[in-house]
Amino acid sequence: MTGIHKDSARGRAVARWLVAAAFIFAVVVSGLFSGLTNKAGLFYLVFGSVAVAFMGFSRQEIGAALRHASGSAGPPEDLKRAAYFWEAAARNAWILGVLGSALNFTVVLGGDSSGIADASSRMIQSFVVTLYGLVLAVVCLVPAMKLAGQSEMTRSPEKPSAAGLSGPGPAAPMIFERVTGYTLFAAVLGLTVFFLTRGQPPGGPIPLATVILHGPAILFVGGGAIALALFMGAGAGASAWTLGFAMTGLVALLMGLIQAMFGFAHVNLQEISAALAFIIAASSFALLGLVAVSAPLEDREIMTGRRERPGPLSRLFWVIFPLLTFFFLLLTFIMVITPMKQPGGG
Repeated sequence: MTGIHKDSARGRAVARWLVAAAFIFAVVVSGLFSGLTNKAGLFYLVFGSVAVAFMGFSRQEIGAALRHASGSAGPPEDLKRAAYFWEAAARNAWILGVLGSALNFTVVLGGDSSGIADASSRMIQSFVVTLYGLVLAVVCLVPAMKLAGQSEMTRSPEKPSAAGLSGPGPAAPMIFERVTGYTLFAAVLGLTVFFLTRGQPPGGPIPLATVILHGPAILFVGGGAIALALFMGAGAGASAWTLGFAMTGLVALLMGLIQAMFGFAHVNLQEISAALAFIIAASSFALLGLVAVSAPLEDREIMTGRRERPGPLSRLFWVIFPLLTFFFLLLTFIMVITPMKQPGGG
């Protein structure tokens, strides 16, 4: 009876995923949201999410999370670990989505366009990647919430939960996963930029290299994150890196906004372009630090039992900072399409 019950539960889980996939496929082929198609962004988000998953989780942990999401039963600790994997996958999708929009913005502003209408349309397409990330995050939250509930229901009342997730994994196998994850992520970023810039001559207001190799933004975000992590000490763990990248990114956003407002007050296009480049570069580097540095480190702390769950500040920054970045990208879009009049001009 137990085997029959397990097969039935697994069959229902597979059926639910098939119905959801069929619904998404039907919506896509219907053409209802044809304006929301961004092939390069979809490629970046899907394979980028896979790469980031390998940065923080072992093959065994990923496989177990997939099995439990498809209906496989297990002890409460395994279900809790699988639930955290899907929560981390949702976090990664959300951060990667906003990072993808910033990357698209960089390419649009660095390439030549046929006028403000063409540039505006391509910038609007950049926001589609954030939409993809949000949808994927919601999809990943479903098994996360389900497995977390199952973990609490199956936990024996006589056995209180441990301080963390039991069963720390060996360090050696993670070398393969991390090398694979970072290599794949670098390849995904490179291919995405290639797909976006293919056939588009340079000549935009903000050259692509100016943003990608923005020295002040790199020094401010990277140096600030390292400084905060050192001041907080080893006791704070990986959450110190999350705080460092998020706080320096937030300060950088405000600095860039103030500089841009001065540019509008002075009617100085060069000053505005420099401010926009700093905003996009700083937010991109901060998001990159969150998803590729601090988040994988926190994932390992939790999966190896050193911490029970992410700190409240970490969870707050994982949600809020990408949202603020998206808001600042909207401001950047408005500033780009807003015409300026020279003093005394008609």
